[in-house]
Amino acid sequence: MSLLLFGGRRSPLDSFYREMRDIERAMAHPHWHAANFLDFNSAADVGQVTNDADKYGLKLDVSHFRPEELQVHLDGRKLTVEGKHESRTEHGSTQRSFVRSFLLPEDVDVAAVSSNLTNEGHLAIEAPKVATTRGRAIPITRASNEAITAKPKENAEKK
Repeated sequence: MSLLLFGGRRSPLDSFYREMRDIERAMAHPHWHAANFLDFNSAADVGQVTNDADKYGLKLDVSHFRPEELQVHLDGRKLTVEGKHESRTEHGSTQRSFVRSFLLPEDVDVAAVSSNLTNEGHLAIEAPKVATTRGRAIPITRASNEAITAKPKENAEKK
């Protein structure tokens, strides 16, 4: 219709109307409606926890933080991982932080907890399990001949 009004030329307002239609569509169906909110914020990611017979381990993606911006604390059995990043530019500032706390199981050796940060920004925290007393075989030893011969004599005297 606009082609007929301006003698076959486009209206100067066509681009404005096109932009308005795009804005209306975006408002009717914003991109976050289809977002998976568990993955929407990387700070919401708990990471990967491994708890097997030999060790307890955590893997966290901390790629948005420099090593000096990370801290790992152990207070009793409570393991806390913290990250705090601040950057300032002439246009403003950005702050990003997270705190994750984990209660280590009773069978973890808290004295041997170690952490390792990869070049890709993955923090791995591991601790071996303490040696637990699992079922074991108890060897049977033979008593000496003196003890074996002494026992029947005592039984004979009681009769």
